[in-house]
Amino acid sequence: MNLTNLLTAHKESFKQKFVEALAKKNSMTVEEVRVDFKAFIEQFVDEKYRQVSQVVKRINEIEIPVFLNIRRDRMREDKCKICESNEANIKAIEETYGNRIEIFEVIEDRPEGVLYQIIFHEEGQEKKLPLTAIINKGEIIKYWAGKTVDAAVYERFINKYLK
Repeated sequence: MNLTNLLTAHKESFKQKFVEALAKKNSMTVEEVRVDFKAFIEQFVDEKYRQVSQVVKRINEIEIPVFLNIRRDRMREDKCKICESNEANIKAIEETYGNRIEIFEVIEDRPEGVLYQIIFHEEGQEKKLPLTAIINKGEIIKYWAGKTVDAAVYERFINKYLK
């Protein structure tokens, strides 16, 4: 799964739903909305996806394997117990691989947190945190959502992509 392709598909799906909602609200056809509100739609969608697009671009530019961790903010009162319990596995990966991989953390309720829906795009699913993923040069190798994953499991996937 290519991260850029997933982002593009998610963005297009959002744009389509937005256009349909505008059409319904303004009693117009979808085509009329696309023509009459084209600049507004493009600007709105670009602004909505600006931060996550920058994160995806940054991840894609990294030449070494990326370990992505999308989790709940540590400062929130309603702690994510699974996020907290998976922390030891992430620390073990960080200690084992050091600067041979890039650990990239995203907080789920910030604008770039939409990366969760981009990767875990099952409709109607409740958010299962954390979402961890191994990404190599923009390709999602494997991801896990809503569970702790033993460091040895992560290592199996990371080792395949180390030079």
